[in-house]
Amino acid sequence: MIHVLVMGLPLVAGLALGVLAARRRWAPPLWAAVAVGAVLRAAMMLIAAQDTWQPYDLAVDFPATADAVLDGRDPLFELREGGWHFLPLLAYLLAGVRALGDLLGLPWGFTGRVVPVLADLALIPLVAKLSTDPDSRVRALRGLQYACAPVVLMVSAVHGQFGPITLVLGAAALLAARNGGVHLAGVLIGLSVTSANWSVLLLPGVLLAVPGLRRRLTVLGWTAVVPVAFLVSSVPVFGTPIDRLPATLSASLSARPVVGDWGWTAIVTGGEQVVSAGYGTVGTPVLALALLAAAWWWRKADPVALTLALLLVFLIVTYRFGAQYLMWPMPYLIMRWGRGTWPVIVVTGLWAAFAYLFMTRLTPAPWQDAHIWWALSSLVVIAFLIRALPARPRPASPDPS
Repeated sequence: MIHVLVMGLPLVAGLALGVLAARRRWAPPLWAAVAVGAVLRAAMMLIAAQDTWQPYDLAVDFPATADAVLDGRDPLFELREGGWHFLPLLAYLLAGVRALGDLLGLPWGFTGRVVPVLADLALIPLVAKLSTDPDSRVRALRGLQYACAPVVLMVSAVHGQFGPITLVLGAAALLAARNGGVHLAGVLIGLSVTSANWSVLLLPGVLLAVPGLRRRLTVLGWTAVVPVAFLVSSVPVFGTPIDRLPATLSASLSARPVVGDWGWTAIVTGGEQVVSAGYGTVGTPVLALALLAAAWWWRKADPVALTLALLLVFLIVTYRFGAQYLMWPMPYLIMRWGRGTWPVIVVTGLWAAFAYLFMTRLTPAPWQDAHIWWALSSLVVIAFLIRALPARPRPASPDPS
């Protein structure tokens, strides 16, 4: 209970500050929003780094990947079965962080969280700049509200997950596209896709922000070239045979088929977490169809609304889930503030906090009992996500003249 109170204090403080800022209509300069975000994330990171519990992927898979790279071994073929698989971008980042931490004598529990936290801080000004609100004071407020959002604090500073890196590259690509930097937008979204394959959900919004077929093809070209270049880099860096690259790609896209944590699979399994590839056989085409339908339904929306819709639909329909997924739509949800934004911020923060702060303290039997209700309660979270979906743009009225 003491742990929950200590870890929960920065989360409550951030949420309270975000609510107070909205009520008082504060418009802090970007440096102030970033400073607030840095203080909150530093507090969470320092507490989490000294905790007896560490996320398994952060404590085991991430340093194992870093060590494989530093030893000149292809990390895609060195990790445990069902463990995290990385395209070289994240593997190289992990290796660099590992080497720097060893040089400075810093523990992995701290250094392993640094890059996600820095990427999350970089998202604060991007959220403000990409906000769809025409009022500059409100856009400044949006940056502060993102800095204070509980779920992003937990994903970056407690879990040390790489969602912030993928999102900051995607958001930067959208900003570059909006400002006419076609090649830069393509490289950035290509790097985002290279860091996580779910980043393809960010690509349609970037393409929508680029006028003209030729420029969109340029973005698509870079989006394809950058991941391929990183994939091929394993040949000179690790000595991976060229004929092994297809297997490398397949390994990087694979994932352990854990279901029952969220949504419809939680209903089917009765809230039990199970490992079954069969759910993916059904869930993958259903998810693909849902995303295609969403892309068509919001095809005339602005880039932020389209991206938000795709990310929310993914969460609503997905069969495989981790609590860190809840961070994915958060920057775009705050950029395009609506009536459902506050409820989603609060509900996702509470739901994720129950997992990160409380369930991690439980022994296997109590954890299993708590997991059943936690997984089934995801249906409540999904209801709020549905409510937060952006409105479909209305067709333009014909000119009466």
